[in-house]
Amino acid sequence: MSAAPSPPAAMADDLADIARATGEDPTFAAPWEATAFALKAVLVERGVIDASAFAAIFGEELRRDHRAQDDGTAYFVAFVAALERASAGLVSAEALRAEQADWRAAAEATPHGEPITLARIRP
Repeated sequence: MSAAPSPPAAMADDLADIARATGEDPTFAAPWEATAFALKAVLVERGVIDASAFAAIFGEELRRDHRAQDDGTAYFVAFVAALERASAGLVSAEALRAEQADWRAAAEATPHGEPITLARIRP
């Protein structure tokens, strides 16, 4: 049985508001947590990463000391670390560095408070 699709990150705040209105704790405390979960779901669904392999890596990460500076995010810090490990090698180191440089340039070109998009630097 496949899991239900994850909500887009933009919906994370709305879902948290709905959960609070019903007296339940939100599933995601912040949009980045929902984004990480959705990314993993899409990568598994498309066969880019293996769900069982991810689960094993995630278990290893949960056993590491991600709580050293825990502000309530240790679970998702471990989740993102596992996602990074599971997706390592999907692109070359050179392509990854170029993409990181583009995102840095886009961040620098973005006025405070506005969304960072690559469209700011790419034609």
